[in-house]
Amino acid sequence: MTFIKDIARSLIDNHASFENVTVVFPNRRAGLFLTQAIGQIVEKPTRLPQILSMQDFVYRHSKLEQIETLEAVFQLFEVYKKYRPSEDTFDQFFFWGEMIIRDFEEIDQYLVNPKQLFTSIKSQKELDEQFYFLSDEEREAILKFWSTFLPEATKTQEAFLQTWKILLPVYEEFKKHLINQNQAYGGLIYREIAEQIGGTVIDPNEIIYFAGYNALTFAEEKIIKHYVHEAKAKIFWDIDDYYFRDKKQEAGFFLREYANDAVLGKTFPKEGSSRFKTKKTFQKTGVSLEVGQAKSLAESLALLTKDPDFQPEKTVIVLPKEHMLLPVLHSLPDEIAKINITMGYPLKDTPVFSLLESVLLLQYYRTDDLTGAKYYYKPIVELLNHPLLFSLEDERIKSLIKTIKKGNLIRLDGHDLTFEHPLLKTIFTKPDDAFDYLKSILHGLHDTWKDKGHELELEFIENFHGHISKLEEMMGSRAQELSYDFLIKLFRRLARSLKVPFTGEPLHGLQIMGILETRNLDFDNVFILNMNEDSWPAAAKKGSFIPYNVRKAFDLPVNDHHDAIYSYLFYRLLQRAKNVHFFHNTVSEFNVNGEVSRLVKQLEFESGYEIPHRILSNPIQTTPPKEIRIEKVPQIQRSLSRYLEGYVGVDQSRMTPSALSVYLDCSLKFYFKYVEKLYEPEEVQEEMDPMLFGNILHNSMETLYRNFLGKEPSKIVQPQDIFWIREGIETVINKEFIKHYGIKNVKKFKLEGRSIIAADILKKFINKILDFDEAYAPFKIIGLEAGTKEGYTIDFPINIEENQHSVRLKGIIDRLDIKEGIVRVIDYKTGRDSKSFGHIDDLFSKESRDAKAIFQVFFYAYLFESNSPLAFNALEPAIFNSKELFEKKFDWRVLQKEKKSPVVAIKEWRRYKKDFVDRLSELLHEVFDPEKPFEQTEDLKRCGYCTYKEICNR
Repeated sequence: MTFIKDIARSLIDNHASFENVTVVFPNRRAGLFLTQAIGQIVEKPTRLPQILSMQDFVYRHSKLEQIETLEAVFQLFEVYKKYRPSEDTFDQFFFWGEMIIRDFEEIDQYLVNPKQLFTSIKSQKELDEQFYFLSDEEREAILKFWSTFLPEATKTQEAFLQTWKILLPVYEEFKKHLINQNQAYGGLIYREIAEQIGGTVIDPNEIIYFAGYNALTFAEEKIIKHYVHEAKAKIFWDIDDYYFRDKKQEAGFFLREYANDAVLGKTFPKEGSSRFKTKKTFQKTGVSLEVGQAKSLAESLALLTKDPDFQPEKTVIVLPKEHMLLPVLHSLPDEIAKINITMGYPLKDTPVFSLLESVLLLQYYRTDDLTGAKYYYKPIVELLNHPLLFSLEDERIKSLIKTIKKGNLIRLDGHDLTFEHPLLKTIFTKPDDAFDYLKSILHGLHDTWKDKGHELELEFIENFHGHISKLEEMMGSRAQELSYDFLIKLFRRLARSLKVPFTGEPLHGLQIMGILETRNLDFDNVFILNMNEDSWPAAAKKGSFIPYNVRKAFDLPVNDHHDAIYSYLFYRLLQRAKNVHFFHNTVSEFNVNGEVSRLVKQLEFESGYEIPHRILSNPIQTTPPKEIRIEKVPQIQRSLSRYLEGYVGVDQSRMTPSALSVYLDCSLKFYFKYVEKLYEPEEVQEEMDPMLFGNILHNSMETLYRNFLGKEPSKIVQPQDIFWIREGIETVINKEFIKHYGIKNVKKFKLEGRSIIAADILKKFINKILDFDEAYAPFKIIGLEAGTKEGYTIDFPINIEENQHSVRLKGIIDRLDIKEGIVRVIDYKTGRDSKSFGHIDDLFSKESRDAKAIFQVFFYAYLFESNSPLAFNALEPAIFNSKELFEKKFDWRVLQKEKKSPVVAIKEWRRYKKDFVDRLSELLHEVFDPEKPFEQTEDLKRCGYCTYKEICNR
């Protein structure tokens, strides 16, 4: 028999009429089941007893109206400002104002003397005087805490002490302020009733029963004890000898204390119960993913429904983690026709929350100037991709997102965000009032999705509308003062604490509930998901101005109390159950503990019950990933032939030194990128990555000298010209940033954040290069090719299967200049590129890629030498690399250091030409050789940042 039916039978046996009978449960839900139980036993119509929750029972004695936490924080701030004028804004105060309210709630629920608790701490002597009423052990606990602050406190500790000192006057005035308005938070109402209970007029005819209690606050305990002593109230305790008699069982901690109390002890039954030791079956299932638990649960339920004696009402699914509700609902077998949900679904996990969050971020990042509104791209993309908005104008949205990514548009003009749908128009407007703006969006969402089979989303929309309207009402005139930054924080905070209440017929169908909702209820079949540590028992909530040792000394709740409560709920739920199935996660991930709950382990080791354990998972793949080899079949050869002379097609291409460097790094990567053209997806580059940094440097240097050439027909750079070239650095860099970020209103452009740092570094690089140019001048610029599309080209002859072909090569050289017959082929490098090598073979090595930059500049030298009609005395490869640029003895020349030979600066590239061309010919022959497949590199370090590593499974 269930606990509720026991109560019903006892009431019926002891009362011919329920006219004056009142039953008080910890919550309202148990009362519904008591009503059903009485109806199943009585044989003729009868008047039901009055059934109340503890909160309803207490509040009926008070004239104070309870206010919500949010409203309490608003009113607390008004009091707080008197003691800390101008130190904190409401935005800053709000998020720890909630913590103060929680502390005040506990102080009042546990009837702590606030003056003694918040006494100003100045010295050990004062401690001894102020806390004379404490035992030696309790005083030692407080002294141990304060010893960390005294005698010499840090600034942080001093700030804590200052806050601690004002909490007493703030508490006292806040309490007075609320009572004057006939208002109170919950704990204050309980304290008021508990402290005045002695003067309460008790109806001598009322018969009161308290049922199903375990852990009482001191205020609740005082109230119940008063009615037991003065009104002969009785208590139905829901206990079992298994954890009640065993002093080691934390589940019975509070009950054993009450049993030893002079008043409450008389209400305990003389004979114990041993329901926990009745026949039960247990099962423990470990699943690697949370959604896997829902699927495994569905399989177990499907088997259970085949039992002819199966009754859905006697089956419960307990969800310690609320976000598991939807996966469970979607997984339930078709055989279960009726369900009842007794828990809330967090609003933060709904799609409406993510949409409204993005809307607030849209307005937070919005800026306005004379040309109109400017919007940050991230919330725009998030909104347009949102499932509740995307389908409204899918083609327009696809086009806009493509434009944002292709143009690298960090900020967009408001007039570019034009839509036909009224909801999208509403979103991309400048609101006069944030709350009206949010409500109008919610109205638009509701009108858009009603009558389209989206009942759940409509429920979420209506809940958000109600909470936002209530929040607006609470804030009143303060609403106009709040920034979007604060509204976003507040919105996220509220969404974490608010839940969508699901309603249904609680007495019919399979039951789904949270941990606390299981109080006083019993089921034959119990399924518990997420039976992991930190789920059940749940992780203790943190955040209090009252330190642990002080809480301990004043008997305020600590972790031990928390664990005892959850332990009791666990064993109480199992004591009358027949079949129990635990599901737990086997993998530790973000915010998920992969360890099975200690309560299950304790049950397994101490109860004597056998708990079979099974693990559901895919077998571990111990074999290494298969090697990927791409043979050059005819189709691939056709794709590769677009780099050959004579190829006709829209995808005709030329081979660059960068492509050949990729081939030497990893020929498979070359295949993905240059044969199959699997380019990286276009993404908006908001941060300055190394490639972008290098591009801006190259383009800036080219623009500076191109501007100079436009004014100097002779193309000769004199030392004094460098001064004027430097004057254009900032303007040129700004233009490159404007180009990168796709900014249309050039006049209003201003560098911000990390871009300022990047621009400053670029200026230093450019100025340093110009320092060397100034020292080298005069020289004549003969080529600035960074801005051209084709650069230098050549058709390189190779043999493929005894047939003569030519590979189309090209290269874009950063700069070419000449002085006294010496031509410099200049390449700018912003990475950690080396300028020294040992042998030409090093440039083509697949094992070591340290000579990438040298390979590239030699390639450029070959292209120039092969194309230039200019007569010159020497061809000098030059690398301005950031790795060495700021060293005192910097030399732009490439250095050769062979074994047992001195270091040689290369002043004439042509003496290396033959060896370079021979090795280049071998490399190109290998690239196009039909017998040579594309293969993965053996150096796994190169795979770390490779775009294609997921394909290779590396």
